[in-house]
Amino acid sequence: MRIAACLLAAVASIVAQVSSNVALSNGVQLSIDARAEEGTPVALKASLEPASGDSFYRIFRDQNNLAVYAYELVVTRTPDGQQFRVTAKPATEDFAARFPNADGGKPTPTLSSPLESPPLSSGNKFVIPIPADPGLHQTLSDTVQIRLNQRGATAADAGAQPSDQIRFSALKVSVNNQPASPSGAGAVVAGRFAMFYIPGRGGYFFSMELVAQPPFAQVGIVDGKHLKFTVDNDTYDCVSGAAILTHSERGQLWVYHDASYKPAGNWTKSDPESSRDEFFTAAADSMQWWLQ
Repeated sequence: MRIAACLLAAVASIVAQVSSNVALSNGVQLSIDARAEEGTPVALKASLEPASGDSFYRIFRDQNNLAVYAYELVVTRTPDGQQFRVTAKPATEDFAARFPNADGGKPTPTLSSPLESPPLSSGNKFVIPIPADPGLHQTLSDTVQIRLNQRGATAADAGAQPSDQIRFSALKVSVNNQPASPSGAGAVVAGRFAMFYIPGRGGYFFSMELVAQPPFAQVGIVDGKHLKFTVDNDTYDCVSGAAILTHSERGQLWVYHDASYKPAGNWTKSDPESSRDEFFTAAADSMQWWLQ
């Protein structure tokens, strides 16, 4: 399956939110929050679009859905795994090629030069100024915060909300009755959308609601800690350390498989220095952390 450019309008309100959060089973929790210095609600819509495996385009749009500002956000992890560096880069040729009409055919305003954070420890923040139309009477900024939760941490420890979420806790996955994930607990991930990655097989994405593009199928059956589904003639049996649905004991999930998906960078790895491809799980409030 090929990944399409966007999700359907049913999740547009999530795409347009000014805050975005993702949690990974290696303990990394990343949040981006747009704020107005004046304390008023942010007048622009903010969205995320994947740029590469370890970077994202942050795009601000006005009421006419025209991009008034954009930049590329890159996250890297230090070799010891304890700190992170955040870099905000200008959105230039690659961005213009992917979004040729983002600002009605005009070049989208962006950073004049990269902004790089110092090494950030868990809980530290990095603020990125967002120049806005003076007519908005707002001084905007993005605040990027990274937390490193311990392996085995609970969803509550990771800051997750308890209702209407998909939760993976030390998830074990078998494909056609053959183990496809390593043993050992990871940090619990919980969110409106979830995914896991199997080296050599690609990414598997899960939603509690219909997603039309890319084409999700309602094939996931959840019974307590168990999730079963069949895609591409393969049967998957997944067992979590806690109930997978936080709002009910049983239910169905929409599932999408992208065999070509492969993360880049080192922020999804349990060992940042390893060159080995790793299984991991993740959860977020927007599918656009991963799908492009």
